[in-house]
Amino acid sequence: MDERHGDGSPRRRIGAQPATGAPARRPGGQVPLRADVATAAEESALDATRPDTTGGPTPPDPRNPRTRERLTQRTPGGGYVVADTELVLAIRAWDARGMRPVAMDLCALLVDRCMPEFRRHAAGLRHRPDLMEDTINGMIEQVLREALDPTEIFMTQNFIHYLRCLCADNFTRTLRQEGLSYKRDEQGRPTGRPQHIPRALIEQIDVHADEQDDQPGVTGSVADPRDTLGERMAAVEAQRILAYLPDPLDQRIFALRALYKMQWEEIAALCGKTERTMRLRFEKAKLVLQQCLRAEVAMATNASGE
Repeated sequence: MDERHGDGSPRRRIGAQPATGAPARRPGGQVPLRADVATAAEESALDATRPDTTGGPTPPDPRNPRTRERLTQRTPGGGYVVADTELVLAIRAWDARGMRPVAMDLCALLVDRCMPEFRRHAAGLRHRPDLMEDTINGMIEQVLREALDPTEIFMTQNFIHYLRCLCADNFTRTLRQEGLSYKRDEQGRPTGRPQHIPRALIEQIDVHADEQDDQPGVTGSVADPRDTLGERMAAVEAQRILAYLPDPLDQRIFALRALYKMQWEEIAALCGKTERTMRLRFEKAKLVLQQCLRAEVAMATNASGE
């Protein structure tokens, strides 16, 4: 039976049971807090906002939608809110913590940023789509490998200069391997014609002894059917005959037409003159050479008769 206060209101006895619907008490008599019964969703949210205790600031997490949007956001000047160098450092930080999938996710963002520069430097190979694709793949492979390498500090000091050097090196390497590179003069201008010899067609020069033993009857060299000595002597004789022409331009016109069998429009384009001028100078040079050769034959005949 409940005791009553002086005013007649009932008073619960000490040790009585709680009313129905009241929260259960702990063994110590304490009521549980809200955090003690947190749901799984609340726990994951707490983990996402919990500060990192591994040391150093927490790098940008691309799994967070707001962070991913910030990583792709640009500044009014055309750059990115999160600089390329900061993105590289974030990649290395996640990789150092053993979170390789997160680091590769950031690597994909880095490749998307670099792709316009890759395509711009590889545009010189657009007539060879296969070589252009291989060159871009080489650029992607190198930038990802060095982004994960903590010892590579050049890309963290000046990323845009590093990226341009990387693109130029890969483009030049492709030209050199495919025999498409030009010789250059002292001013850096291309001279001559390139040697179009693909790397796949160049045979190996150093052949091991075991490979030679396997095929004793097969040699790597084939005799040249042409008479190289005769060709060299003919070239020397042609230069001697052209020396009868006092003007170097006449010598060039006559050589291009008589020796290299070039068309008049091509000769005019190379010499910077009109086709009519080329034809007239060629006819005059031909008459001069005919007279010189007749005189030379006559002198040889007289010398042999004597």
